[in-house]
Amino acid sequence: DFTFNFVAKDKERLITQGLKAKELEVSSKDWPTYRANNARGSGTSASVLTPFGFEWVHTPKVDHVQTQVVSAGDLLFVAGENRPVKAFHAKDGSVAWTFASGSPIKYPPTISKGRAYFGNGLGYVYCLEAKTGRELWRFRAAPIERHMMVYGHLCSTWPVNTGVLVDKDVAYFAAGIIDSDGTYIYALNAMNGKIKWQNNSSGHLNEILRKGVSAQGNLSIQGGQLILAGGNQVSPARYDLKTGKCLNQRFDQGHPKSNAGRFVGVFNGQHVIQGGRILYSAPRNVATKGSFAITHKSRTYTLAFGGIPPAWHDKTFAMVNFRHGKLTCCDADKVSARVQKGYSRNGRNRFRNNIASLLEEDKAIRWQSDLGESRSFEALSTVVCSNSVVAVVRYQHRVRSQPSWYLIAFDLKSGRVMARQELKAEPLPGGLMVTREGKSIISTIDGQILCFGKGERRRGADRPR
Repeated sequence: DFTFNFVAKDKERLITQGLKAKELEVSSKDWPTYRANNARGSGTSASVLTPFGFEWVHTPKVDHVQTQVVSAGDLLFVAGENRPVKAFHAKDGSVAWTFASGSPIKYPPTISKGRAYFGNGLGYVYCLEAKTGRELWRFRAAPIERHMMVYGHLCSTWPVNTGVLVDKDVAYFAAGIIDSDGTYIYALNAMNGKIKWQNNSSGHLNEILRKGVSAQGNLSIQGGQLILAGGNQVSPARYDLKTGKCLNQRFDQGHPKSNAGRFVGVFNGQHVIQGGRILYSAPRNVATKGSFAITHKSRTYTLAFGGIPPAWHDKTFAMVNFRHGKLTCCDADKVSARVQKGYSRNGRNRFRNNIASLLEEDKAIRWQSDLGESRSFEALSTVVCSNSVVAVVRYQHRVRSQPSWYLIAFDLKSGRVMARQELKAEPLPGGLMVTREGKSIISTIDGQILCFGKGERRRGADRPR
């Protein structure tokens, strides 16, 4: 008898502390949101600094799984599981401020117009002053206050695990876990937190089965549509950006129908990429049995197999196919052309039915590299910069009982190794970003943040040990 179609009202959900925020400059080279931009391309116009020189490390008092770091102006921002949101000075890693929200945060804050936006496991979205951490407003996305334990953490039945996407002064996010419990999508005025539209019905596209869209990953935008990684029933889920109407069709059967991966992004403005690891997978579970799908109009193709999303900007596309696959760099327009051409499915060899393999057959690869370690090379994170493809990679040498990790910069045009730095701490998959100055920031699996700027080149520095 639970009422799923709750209608949220500002006076019941919104708490305002103040609306004015100090300005914080955001340049085109900054990394102000998850994977750099709303397309989630993990690409930047900044040039990475090489050779790598260690600058600073932040070590938390308690080990925890954290989010990717984002940056704006002279500050870095990060969140994590049951740890406060933190802002750091990019110059030396000192803490500028902290804000405790009291529950897990799956995606880093989004920085826009001097404000930091994030959603937490208790079903709230917060807007803070980015320079100081002062709360400006918060909004309860969960329809009621109902809590439960989720993998050892107290959470709402409707946590905000999508992060907050801000576009043209509108903040978008979703609350929920399982479609049968209901899924709640919102668009708020990013300045004052007031509701512009809400969708409280897409969790039950089939009302009898109580099946539909689940909030199981991040958000992106394609044209006039909001795109959500929506679980194993409907994904990607699509919503009209102006009205919030769900554009996915009702279905009749309740068995899984879609890629349940947590990632969704938009390549070249026309191709939605979706898949990868599931939202609640362990951080070390990099290579799942999943894959990434890519769409062209109404057609969907397999892009590549594995758990690490590709990285791209307007001219370059970098990806890995399979767990120990080579890091592959292509011209972006050639990838788009191959997707538009598509392929005929060969049931006898499904592992060749993917865009990554067909690009090799087309001889459309700019370069590939596994550093000569075909059975021990594993890419954990990739970033496309203006001068380089930067990657965090893992080696598991036969003569070692423990793996080794490296930060490596490959020349954008040739794939030549420009710089290599061994990492002493285990990096978090997907936890690499590059600041406007070209500094490489790495999140580790135990909550450390490492900063590498430009250092002096040392003899043998480019050779793995």
